[in-house]
Amino acid sequence: MQAISVHAEDPDGDIVRLVNAGELNAALRCLMQRHGTSVYRYCRGALHDPVLAEDVHQQIFIEAHLDFLRCARFSTVRTWLFTIARYRVLDAVRARRRALAYFEECSTADAPDPGPAPGERIDDARLRQVLLACFGELSERLRIAVLLRYQQGLTFEDMAKVCDDKSDTLQARVRRALVKLRAGIEARTGGSL
Repeated sequence: MQAISVHAEDPDGDIVRLVNAGELNAALRCLMQRHGTSVYRYCRGALHDPVLAEDVHQQIFIEAHLDFLRCARFSTVRTWLFTIARYRVLDAVRARRRALAYFEECSTADAPDPGPAPGERIDDARLRQVLLACFGELSERLRIAVLLRYQQGLTFEDMAKVCDDKSDTLQARVRRALVKLRAGIEARTGGSL
């Protein structure tokens, strides 16, 4: 097996050393213990479905286990792992979109409007619901950028590596997402933030 170089700034250098020693199962265990929760939170936030998020979470770590050598192209193991996560989440979103389109074609029943009645008083739980609804209306690119930045705490430079995009572009996406979220919340709550 080809050895992977350890980047000096990578806090997961021990994982790379385990891979280089041929200890792939130990490397995977360490990777899952260290990053499993944050990868799952990212999946859950992007997909809004805990069951699907769990499935995608497992796919991500299976792919990581099968292809540890690819992490050498990235600055850190975490960046490599979130790149895998981003692509598996996008795959799941596309598959769900196709399935929903199929079921919508088959469905003849109209769904009731889930929107709040005008004049209702908003509380913290309701604000959270409104935020999630507005977040769900953002484009995939904007949602991913917000999740990577605020949920995962990645720098714009690391986000650029994960998304294969420029950090300035991602900064603009985050700004645009925040403006849209604010406008959506204000429109739904009838107030200003």
